This record gives sequence, structure tokens and C-alpha cells, in this order.
Amino acid sequence: MNFLILINSAPQYKYFYYGIGCALERLGHEVYYAVDARRSCVLEPLPEIDCGPKTFFFDEYFKKNYDAAISSNDSGVTWGEFFFSEFDRFLTHDFNLGRPAEYWEKAHHCLNGFFDGLINEKKVDAVIYENISNSFAFAASRAINRVGKSYLGLMASRLPGRFEVHTSILNDELNALKLLSKGTPSADELNWYETYRERIIHITPDYMKYNNLDRIGISKLFSLTKIKHVSRLLSSWVKTDHFYDYQFGSPLRAIIKGLEVNLKRKISAVRSFKYFETDSTVERTSASEDFYVYPIHFHPESSTSVLSPLYTNEFNNILNISNNLPLGVKLYVKDHMSAFGFQTSEFYRKVSALPAVRLIKPTQNIKTLMLKSKGLITVNSTAGLEALVLGKPVYLLGRVFYQDFPGVSKLEGFSDLPGKLSAPPMEVVDIKNYIIAYRRFTYEGDLRISSWRDKNNKYYDGLASLLLSKVGIESNLL
Repeated sequence: MNFLILINSAPQYKYFYYGIGCALERLGHEVYYAVDARRSCVLEPLPEIDCGPKTFFFDEYFKKNYDAAISSNDSGVTWGEFFFSEFDRFLTHDFNLGRPAEYWEKAHHCLNGFFDGLINEKKVDAVIYENISNSFAFAASRAINRVGKSYLGLMASRLPGRFEVHTSILNDELNALKLLSKGTPSADELNWYETYRERIIHITPDYMKYNNLDRIGISKLFSLTKIKHVSRLLSSWVKTDHFYDYQFGSPLRAIIKGLEVNLKRKISAVRSFKYFETDSTVERTSASEDFYVYPIHFHPESSTSVLSPLYTNEFNNILNISNNLPLGVKLYVKDHMSAFGFQTSEFYRKVSALPAVRLIKPTQNIKTLMLKSKGLITVNSTAGLEALVLGKPVYLLGRVFYQDFPGVSKLEGFSDLPGKLSAPPMEVVDIKNYIIAYRRFTYEGDLRISSWRDKNNKYYDGLASLLLSKVGIESNLL
């Protein structure tokens, strides 16, 4: 079979996915690489990909075809579906916003042409990357679906020590979970669930445990790794034509914005601390008043920009949720440890001033808070899954894999809240079959990209064999 592996600017993905590509080749398959831009050759050099005859660079195709006539074969797709995952990053961090008026229409046209041509010419049977998290992946998934073939996206699970393989943005997962929930749990699955439920207060998903986004010190900006990265960015600014590097823009601008974002985060973290409730206040009030919990998301992130793009403005979310709560009921807004400080101190000041809101420190255990609460109101946080395990109702604004689980009330908008919250309490339903169904959807294993150096051929062979099984090929390594 023929596989196309996507490579873009996500740190260290290039090396990890090259390991998968080598494993597929060891199993006798053809592997091609689609890379977003030549910048990759400078930032993360890997001659086997950078100079390989099976590697294709989108920025080169974009430059060659920039002035070609524009046509579209994307009927039914909106601007937001195609590009908002990029613009959520651009707008959040204020970069890559100076493109000509016609630039994005040309980018759309060329992405379709690039992937349609590559997939058809090389007779690609499956595209491999992470979940559909950006326009590069979205365009590739649309192109491979047009020829009736598979998109395979690797993604860390919300359950520790497990990962997922996605074949769509969400629908395939929802359908699979519906079927998996009908199976009778085994004794081992029931024992796993009871252990998970008993320990859930102290369990952290792998993607949060290893992302290092809770580190807000300035010192990390001057580490040897960061200095090397900055020097390579400067080199790519000189060596590449970044006009056609549509996801990244100017490397020099990226350096400036990266420093600015991290400095502002440190300043905001220091200046905002006074707006959070003290631990003793939270301990006292949570025992004596009615409240719901709202977890702030990390932004930008595909969980919101792809699945729930209407709810990426956190202040708007908090304002509208709190405005729709009954008088006397509070909203405990729990900041995300990975997100703390990325919002401005003015954001925290305004949130803490809202009459229905208590602003909760990121260090507080959200699951302990949920146990005392009337329920969780969320866009699509992992905390929603945990709330269900804790027996708490979840009021869901966005889309997420657990949206059809018992105990979830789906909201069409903020104005649904008063009616949903005043309705008779939902009948308590045993959630274990649905949590076990989600576990069945996942696979045991470590998907940490940053530890790619520690992973041997056996690890990559196992992943490759799993991916082959998803397209109907059994390997003797399975």
C-alpha cells in the first residue's frame, strides 16, 4: 500500500512520524511525505525527508501555482471549517495577519490541488498524521476522502497510558462509541473501571502531564534548546521564501512574538494573582453555596478551534454563562494550569468582577470542586468526562466524544441554560458502560512525541501494524 505522512511545524513531530514511515517501509509499503514548508529543513533537519525523492513541499507548490486560476471543489465547506484552526492561532498571538486580500483563497485552491494531485499520482491509500487539527490536515483529509480512502490521525487519549486513532473529525468516533457501549463489560474491564473511578481525583491525562505548558518562568526562554531554535528560525528567515509559508509566516516575526507572548504571560501571572480566590475562601464558600464549575480551556487548541469554534472567546463564554445562572447560584471559573497567564491581567480582573463568578486558582483540584458542585458547564473539556464519572451532570456547549453519554445536556447556546438548569434533575444513570466503551476505542501505549528518541523499532513497528489494521491489512507484528 501507499501512505502519505504529513509534516508541519508542530515540534518534533517530524522525527516521530518518520519513525512510523520507516516501520511501514520495513513492512513492505511505500511511504511519501507532504511537508508544509522548506522551513522544516532548517528548523528540524532530517536529510532522509528533506532531500528524499518521496518528499513534497507545499510552499514550493504554492509558489509555482499562486497565480493560477482559482477554482473550488469544496462545496459545502465554510471558511471557518477550512481556516479557523489557523486563524485562532494567528489572532490569539497576533501574527501572520498581513497577507494580501486574495491570499487565503489562493491558499485554499492550492492546498486542494497539492493534495488531490499527490494522492492521485502516487495512488495513496491512507494519510497519516495527528487528529485533524489544522488546515493542512483538513485539506489532506478531504482529498483522501474524495477518492474513498482513509485518514488516520493519532491522538493522546483522555485516559492515562492510552491513545486513539481517528478517521474523521468526530463522527466516526461517535458512531464507534455508540456500538462499543452495547457490549457487556468483562470482569477485567469492570475491575479497571472501579480502579479508575476510585483514583480519578488524582489522575492527570498524559497530554496534560507532559506538555510543560505550566512552566511560566523566563529562564526557559534562554535554555540551550531555545537558543538553538531561535538561531535556526533566523537561518530560515534568510534561506526560505516565507511568503508562501502560509501556516507560519515570517520566522523573524515568530521570534519576536514568541518572546513577547512569554514575557506577557509572566507579567500577567504576577499581576493577576490577586484576582483569584484564596484556598481558604474556596474551602469555606464551596461548602455553603450552590455553584457550577466552568473550566477555562487552553487556547489556541484544536479541541475548540475545530470542534467548537463558536466558543473560543473565554470572556464571552464566562459572561454569558454567568448571566444565565439563577440569582444566588455561583459560577466557579477554574483556570487551566497550562493556560494560566496567557490571558491578560485585565481579563482576570473583569472575570473576577462579575457578580456570579468566583475565579479559582489553576492549582486547585477541579475534581474536588466538582464533587461539591451542582454540575459542570463546559465547552468540551476533559473535565466533562471526569464529572460524569463523579456522578455530576454536564452541560455542554460544544462538540466532544462524550456528548451522547448519559448525564450530558447539550446546549444550543447560552440561552438554553436557564431552562436546562431549572429542569428536574436527570435520572442517575450508571456511566461505566460508556467509559468502558471509550477505553475500548483507545489503545494502550505511550504517544508522547517528545520522547521519540527513546522509542525503538519495535515501538514504531507496533504503531505501523496498528495503522495497517485500520485500513484492513493484518500484520504478523500485531
